[in-house]
Parts: sequence; C-alpha cells; structure tokens
Amino acid sequence: MVDQLTIQTIGVVVAATSVVLYIANLLLASQKEERNKKIAVSMNLLQTLCDENTARSIGELLNSSWTDFQDFLSKYDSSVNPDHFAKRSSVFGIYETLGYLLKHGLVDKELVYINGGMSSIFMWSKYKSVMEMYRKIAYGSDMMTYFEYFASEMWRVKREHDHSFVRDQTLGLDFEKTFGSK
Repeated sequence: MVDQLTIQTIGVVVAATSVVLYIANLLLASQKEERNKKIAVSMNLLQTLCDENTARSIGELLNSSWTDFQDFLSKYDSSVNPDHFAKRSSVFGIYETLGYLLKHGLVDKELVYINGGMSSIFMWSKYKSVMEMYRKIAYGSDMMTYFEYFASEMWRVKREHDHSFVRDQTLGLDFEKTFGSK
C-alpha cells in the first residue's frame, strides 16, 4: 500500500510541474506576442517607406545636386526651398524612426532591409556631409543619429548579402568611403 507521505509528495511534484509548465507556456506566448508586435510595427512603417509618394521623394532627394554646403543651403535650405525641406524631413524622419526601433530591437532588421531599408544607405551616403554641417551649425551632435545608425545597419546587411557592393556609379556614391569596408 502507498503511504500518506508518498501521496503528498506526488501531489506536490504534480503541482510544481503544472506551475512550471504554466510559466513556460506564458513565456512562449509572450515571446510570440512580442514577435508579432515587431512584425506589425515593421509593416506599418514599411507601408510608409514603400509608398509611391515616399519613393518619389527618395528619388528626388537622391537626384538633388550641390557642390558644397553653401551651394546646398542656397538651393535646398528650408528658407529657400520648403518643398525640398518637407521631403527631407519626411524621408529622414522615417529613417530616424526605423533606426530608433531597430536599435531597441522593436523591428526586424531583415524585414526592414528587404522592404526598402536599403535606400537609407544611398540617402545617408548622399547627405552625410550636409548632416555633419547642420550638426555643427544648427542642430547639435544628436541630429539624425538614429538615421545614421539605421543606414549603417542596412549597410552591414547589404554587405552580408553582397560583399561586392561598394558604390553606385549612377549617383557617384562611394559607400565604403561613407561606411567603411566592414
């Protein structure tokens, strides 16, 4: 016959096992929910990044030309060209937000990359010198740091996919000069 102590021990073990399984199930459900939230946030932002108007703005911004910072100011500063400023603010704001979310693990890097994140590589490379000057003369050193981070991360992903990708000859952009060869 089974004594009272054995029955109590079995009861405690079964209860403890049930609690452990319950906690494990909660953790798995929480991880799945977190993953689904990341995907939802990524998709919402990517809808904006992949939008036809955003794509048009990106194209226009990448095809802007200037010789130096003073030439940029005379053609594209907000005081002389509010339309260009609005396009820059909109597109750069998307990259800045994606950079923040990426740095804090709230979006999936590969998903963002394959859905337009690569364009940030071109944009940062094109506007890096302008951003650096604006940081010095107007907005401070933290201006668009998440955009810079985002573009650098997209560069890393691009280099993992295609190590031979180093420049865009059509726009005259040298990505290794901008980001380094890592």
